[in-house]
Amino acid sequence: MDNQISMNERLMERIFRLYAALRRGPGESEKGGRPSAQNRILLMLNESDGISQRDMTILLQLRPQSVSETLGKLVSAGLVERRQSAHDKRVFNIFLTDEGRERVTELIRSRPDFAGMFLSPLSEEEKQQLFDLLGRLISGAGLEPDTDELNEVF
Repeated sequence: MDNQISMNERLMERIFRLYAALRRGPGESEKGGRPSAQNRILLMLNESDGISQRDMTILLQLRPQSVSETLGKLVSAGLVERRQSAHDKRVFNIFLTDEGRERVTELIRSRPDFAGMFLSPLSEEEKQQLFDLLGRLISGAGLEPDTDELNEVF
């Protein structure tokens, strides 16, 4: 077997590196930034305030332990709060605090700036080509390329 790395492997490595950069994404602060799991949870709560921790785990496709740990940090930071469900006392629903809503506003406001900065090395024609190629890869993976679920990532 040849010791050279195949073009497919090199492309996948670049895709993984790009994914890591995107996950760091917007919301960087002077204190070193916030982990993307926190951002994703805050943005989700902005759309579905009062969601259960279990449903959040399923929708974000994160491990229950990761969601629990991240929520603990968000509670400690005063950005979210857990409230016992009125329908099922075993379930706790997660809500944004006023400070959490302010943080979400900052995140949403920073998204266009992040996208512009991140994509600035590409011309408009290259952006369209990348958009089309990514659409083909997404479709090839059995997903719909233009769905609302893609917006949830950011």
